Amino acid sequence: MEPSNTLQRAEHLIRERVLHRNDSETIALSLPMAEQLPDGRIADTFFVYEKISGCGRPFAWAKVESVGGKLLFYARCEAFDFAGEQLPPLGEPLSLTSPSPFTGEERARNLQELRQRYEALRSFAFAPSPDSEQRKMMESYAALLERLAWREHRPFYGALAGPFLDWLGLDWGQKGRREAAASVRDLAAAVRELSQLFVRKIETDRHKEKLFDQMHQELQQYKNDLLDSLTRSMEGDIIKLIDDIEKTMEHYRSQPFSDDNYRKLLSLFEGVETDLTDLLYRHGIEPYTQEGNQVVVGRQKILATVPTAEPSKDKTVAVRHAKGWEKNGKVIRPERVSVYLYTPEESNTPEDASFT
Repeated sequence: MEPSNTLQRAEHLIRERVLHRNDSETIALSLPMAEQLPDGRIADTFFVYEKISGCGRPFAWAKVESVGGKLLFYARCEAFDFAGEQLPPLGEPLSLTSPSPFTGEERARNLQELRQRYEALRSFAFAPSPDSEQRKMMESYAALLERLAWREHRPFYGALAGPFLDWLGLDWGQKGRREAAASVRDLAAAVRELSQLFVRKIETDRHKEKLFDQMHQELQQYKNDLLDSLTRSMEGDIIKLIDDIEKTMEHYRSQPFSDDNYRKLLSLFEGVETDLTDLLYRHGIEPYTQEGNQVVVGRQKILATVPTAEPSKDKTVAVRHAKGWEKNGKVIRPERVSVYLYTPEESNTPEDASFT
């Protein structure tokens, strides 16, 4: 038999297309509830329950477009859909009781009237300012709904269509559910905020690490550039000195050997020592000769010992072999010396005895 109105068509669609059976003895649909879609249209919503094996417990949700008769949503109910509700634990019977003592015939007649009123009410559902006639219809529909909805199903209606019940002025647990949902949302928002702070902290640390690496690279590059600049200057001076020596050697190779040329060549090589000393001086490196005859550890290096029979000369400088060199007060090569080592005449201590 073809359904006569949109509500019947919606119920027929759920049974035929979703449940794939038409067993009115075991499968039942809840009373219709209205839901406002994002585009302003109205949809009919239901929950589906098994009257016998399910003991009245909903096991699925369904939503049908009121005008086009299109199935918009169908899903199994989950235990967490009713968290916090005062319901028997899963597996225990959910005995359905009516708020009003109807006979079977009276209940069927009232359900028919309820569906007719719903069809009329749906045309202005969720109107923000209903007129007086619409207000009377809302009140009569709400009163009839209060008398027909099973008591044990009211929390499920609150979860199914809380905004519609609010619009009718009924509180079937949806307000408490919204408060619980608000608490969950607040907690979720706090977790999100904490997560965002954590992500920002990681990004800040990464940025700081990147800046530190960049600064380190720039400092290292600056040091390398500075060192290159210093060595380039010294390299240029040494290369020029080598060029001058080669030119001098080439000149004197073509000259006959004579005492005069020997003296000139010797004088020129003495100038090489001066040029090299000046070159090092321009780079902060200076020669030094330690004052006094006492050995200064760290500024002088002992190359050999010289035996002496005079105790007063023991461990004093005997011969200075080469100057020391220092840069900015720091020794880079100590002065090379030989040191007297007291050796009595009757002693057979060899000359190369260690200095202690």
